[in-house]
Amino acid sequence: MSSFDQTQYLGGGNAADMRTTNLNLTATSTETERLLAETEALRIEEEAIRSRQEMRAARDRALGTVAINDEDVMMDDPEIPDNDRIAGSLGLACLRLVLAAFLGLRGVQVLFNIVETSSWLAERNIPISDTMAWALGLSLVLISFLLIIGFGVRLAGLLTTVLAVAVLVFLRWGFSGLLVDGEPGFIGDVEVLVAGLGLTLLCLGSGGLAIDAAMRSDRAKRRQYE
Repeated sequence: MSSFDQTQYLGGGNAADMRTTNLNLTATSTETERLLAETEALRIEEEAIRSRQEMRAARDRALGTVAINDEDVMMDDPEIPDNDRIAGSLGLACLRLVLAAFLGLRGVQVLFNIVETSSWLAERNIPISDTMAWALGLSLVLISFLLIIGFGVRLAGLLTTVLAVAVLVFLRWGFSGLLVDGEPGFIGDVEVLVAGLGLTLLCLGSGGLAIDAAMRSDRAKRRQYE
């Protein structure tokens, strides 16, 4: 009997095949367990990502945040007007403050000398001179305040111009000649200058160093997104 026959007779071949099969089954089982573990890890990771996305979406909804997609276009900031740039802003701010100091001082002087102011108005045939004296003083102080904070500067410029012209027409001119011997300038030259400054602010606005500038910028941004 050959050695192969002896091995087969003794069951050696079947035993080797069985061991090989068992090793293959063990390897297959290990590979399956590894694949199952990787699949479970991926599922857990996907659930964590989905949970984070849901939490982020809920937070954005609560905060009113709008998500940006590929179709959204980033828009540039609105162009800054020349008067709101550095040079224009500084120049108009100085103009506002100088005019505010002048008008504010005049307004305080009127209010602290209301009797004298009322008498002076009455001498020039201004009706209800007491009321007009108070109105004049308060108007000057209000205009000064608006110019300082830079709010409603064009309106303040309009009021300044109207008030200066009214003073010229009703209080300065018509009572004597424009030129007075021994006096520099002419009658009402200060009011003419104030009217010119008021007209300048009416045309140019406040400049960048003012509340009006912030409001203009906000309106320009809103118009961009309409």
